[in-house]
Amino acid sequence: MIEQLIKQEDGGFIDKEGCHWDTEAEYLQIDILGLCVCGNPDDIMLYIKEMLEELEKKDYGEYEDKPYMFFIYWANKKGFAEHGSTARCSWLTDKGEELLRDINIILERGDEI
Repeated sequence: MIEQLIKQEDGGFIDKEGCHWDTEAEYLQIDILGLCVCGNPDDIMLYIKEMLEELEKKDYGEYEDKPYMFFIYWANKKGFAEHGSTARCSWLTDKGEELLRDINIILERGDEI
């Protein structure tokens, strides 16, 4: 996802639609994840990273765990995960793996999120 961004001289980025983003994290948070800059989207993006890592490990949650189940439903709707006979046992899609990889790249670079 972030590899399609074009770095600008001002330090920002332009996406394929011509929208300007101050950072790659801002692009992920707003355009890909559907967050806004109110509150603390950085912490939410880190939560999403943790949950994607749980799916990557196939460390499935329980139906009674409402935050887990909400995340699973959301991730399936956004195309980051999919499931067979039960949503609880979802796995990452290629898009979910790419999102996790992009978040890790941003964090490894030490970029501000």
